[in-house]
Amino acid sequence: MSQLSEHPPSFRVAQLTECKNFSRVEIIDHQKIQALDWNCSLSVVEPIRKSLAYVGIRAHHLRFLKEPNHDNTFPCWLVTMSETQHRVTLYLNLYTPSRNPQQYHLQAEVFKEKWHQIKAWPEPWYVELDALRLILMES
Repeated sequence: MSQLSEHPPSFRVAQLTECKNFSRVEIIDHQKIQALDWNCSLSVVEPIRKSLAYVGIRAHHLRFLKEPNHDNTFPCWLVTMSETQHRVTLYLNLYTPSRNPQQYHLQAEVFKEKWHQIKAWPEPWYVELDALRLILMES
């Protein structure tokens, strides 16, 4: 994978490299940001520039956990889903269930084997936004 798609410098480039999850941000301190659109605070590992405007994470980088005992891990509920031959796209709402299929915070992609595992778990599930996988972008 190229440097550009792995670390897109801007919101527009991230969209072009098919990143699905974005949020506007507010800087809390040198290692923490508030993801305004996802309503959660995130620990980050990269240096935060004053020009930081967005955070993103690719749909296949979200991890599902049974317990919330990791950084950047939040309760989530399945809003809706779509399936292809090998993968399942899950549309997730953080903190509360959503009754509106158009209203969700994050999109996750998992292979079918993983989907068969997690769909049996009671909700809420826990989703981790790994600090090493977060993409910090300027506008």
